[in-house]
Amino acid sequence: MHVPKMVVTAIAATALMLGSSACSAEESANNAATSDLAIDKSTCDALAAKYPGLAGKTLTVGISPAPANYSASDPKNPSNIIGIEPDLLNAAGQCLGFRTTYSKLDFAGLVPALQSGRVDLVAAGMYSSEERVKQVDFVNYMKAGEASIVAAGNPKNIKSLADICGVTAALVVGTVENAIFDKQNKECESTGKPPLKTLNFPSIDRAQSALAQGEADIVLTDAGVAAYLAERNPDKLAVGFQLPTDFDFGFGVNKKATELRDGLNAALGQMYADGGLQKAMKRWGFSSDQELQPAVVTS
Repeated sequence: MHVPKMVVTAIAATALMLGSSACSAEESANNAATSDLAIDKSTCDALAAKYPGLAGKTLTVGISPAPANYSASDPKNPSNIIGIEPDLLNAAGQCLGFRTTYSKLDFAGLVPALQSGRVDLVAAGMYSSEERVKQVDFVNYMKAGEASIVAAGNPKNIKSLADICGVTAALVVGTVENAIFDKQNKECESTGKPPLKTLNFPSIDRAQSALAQGEADIVLTDAGVAAYLAERNPDKLAVGFQLPTDFDFGFGVNKKATELRDGLNAALGQMYADGGLQKAMKRWGFSSDQELQPAVVTS
């Protein structure tokens, strides 16, 4: 599994600014300049004609800003959201005629907010897991990876999932990693080993803080987030073992919003064909190994 080389300039300061704002319902506008990923005008005219219901709309995008490069508050202007996902939405919006505002929520509240209509999209470095696809649709745009974060020096000698019996894991509520830990914990108990202890947190920055302070022994998260956090806190954190995964990142869309889902997929697909999606990946530190033909995922 490839761990992306992380961008540590503008994003580095962002991690220091997330705090409680990442867990509030704060609204922020995205007033980005014209996207350099823009699709050519003739193609956009055709797409806009095919999906006319998107023109002139302002979409509320649910995010849970994390210390990585998916969706984060801009340290130079905290009312703006930066990362690969805002970049892609900017380009798609300029092609299809919609604008975006961002609502910051706890990660576990994103899918319920989308289902209830409180937000129109979810952009939070979210995996389109089988369970989530039962609740909302996704437009996948990039492959993902999994890795653990452990204390620097790995004092508990945690080298695989088999080593987590009896240790304390910091979990982010609502993430797919919880199911991975739960499955391994059952294995621990079935073999007579001590069970895994868990601490629950609303966001990855809170979970990694517990690990850095010695309250937990392991965090399991996206490989890119793991690499970023370990790079920013080398005296306290390190990347541990990595896990094979078939997860993909996607934008969440309400199952009733088929025009938005299909229009976004068409715009992302054109960006992929033109190289704009790959340009955005490179800008935000992702590997070419993570390239993915955008696709709708539904149940």
